[in-house]
Amino acid sequence: MDSGLGPTANALPTPAAAGPSRSPTSATSPRTGQPVHGPRPTLDTVFAGPNSIGALRLLLAVTVLLFHGWALSGHHTPALGRHEYDEVALNGFFAVSGFLVTRSGTRLSVPRFLWHRALRIMPAFWACLLLVALVVAPLGWLHDTGSLRGYPLTGTHGALSYLTDNALLRMRFYDIAGTPTGTFFPLPGSGMPVAWDGSLWTLWWEVLCYLGTAALATVGLLRRRPVLAVGAALLLLAAIHPLGPGGALLPAPFSTDLARFGLHFLAGAVLYLYAERIPLSGRLATAAALALGASFFITNQHLLAAVPMAYLVAWLAVRLPLHRVGSRRDLSYGLYIYGFPIQQLATVYGLHRLGAVAYLPLTTVVTVLLAAASWTAVEAPALRQKNRWSRRPSPDGSLDPLPAPRAGH
Repeated sequence: MDSGLGPTANALPTPAAAGPSRSPTSATSPRTGQPVHGPRPTLDTVFAGPNSIGALRLLLAVTVLLFHGWALSGHHTPALGRHEYDEVALNGFFAVSGFLVTRSGTRLSVPRFLWHRALRIMPAFWACLLLVALVVAPLGWLHDTGSLRGYPLTGTHGALSYLTDNALLRMRFYDIAGTPTGTFFPLPGSGMPVAWDGSLWTLWWEVLCYLGTAALATVGLLRRRPVLAVGAALLLLAAIHPLGPGGALLPAPFSTDLARFGLHFLAGAVLYLYAERIPLSGRLATAAALALGASFFITNQHLLAAVPMAYLVAWLAVRLPLHRVGSRRDLSYGLYIYGFPIQQLATVYGLHRLGAVAYLPLTTVVTVLLAAASWTAVEAPALRQKNRWSRRPSPDGSLDPLPAPRAGH
């Protein structure tokens, strides 16, 4: 959802050529600067040159956008086994985030890390709230009532409350005065709230992952074994939660969303921390793909899918020849946060009656335009402030999740 690329697009400076005394099969780890012997490449290769992280984020965002659109226009969302594809794409975002955010957490001071994370996620989120409250929802109100008169700016679920109550990323409510109406979300009996932008619920979990990373860094535990211990504890809690009377063995409430998103984030974090030891292998990638496919057929998919998903992300980042895609403008966050309200508004106005062949292209074009505007007018200017109070520039890195846009952008 965020996790942008660094100031030099998709590449770190290529490691220096080996000196005369270095073995021809030796290389230098881009992360540690230590010699790595042997010809077999590792996941550290992600940091050694051009990569396709930007393309992967864009692919995940487009997957969520299209499958959300399919459901919000009244169609049954396709699934493999027990899980829908947009659900798995969302998990992929957390794996990417764990991989990249952990890198940022090991390279920056904790205050600076938190400042970077806030710049990446908050300004665009606030802009999205404003667009929903002052443009999207009023257009829905205009369709329902034939006039903007009476549009609720104040009140418990008014437009101003929508802005203030949700300003800190934890969504308190998703509707404005009971709108939207006449949509296919939420489904009757689902227990889900009426929502203009149902995608925003995951951002709170993203923030919790950031805060967890900062906490581990603060107490000096953002290292390999402590992170493994945290991951093992979370895996154990996730595994035993469905057991026992009432489906919960734990004495206190334990969120399955914490298990789902936390495990994918931690999987990405662990792969980063052990990157110089994990081989970049087509066979391992095949095994990871098979394990990910098998996970679609179990209820608690995250118990099996987290590490395979993270490994596939890193492997594809190296192997896919899509280095330029998303390297200059990261539209993935904008696509994610703006797709849902645009699709809901299109359904309010009955665009779905023209069929998916009209609904999906039109809503996608509008969302892409909004995402581009968000990057140009909000996200990129905010990210230019990431070194505002620092005399030294941040370490150059292609996978720094808080990109300083290239000159001229």
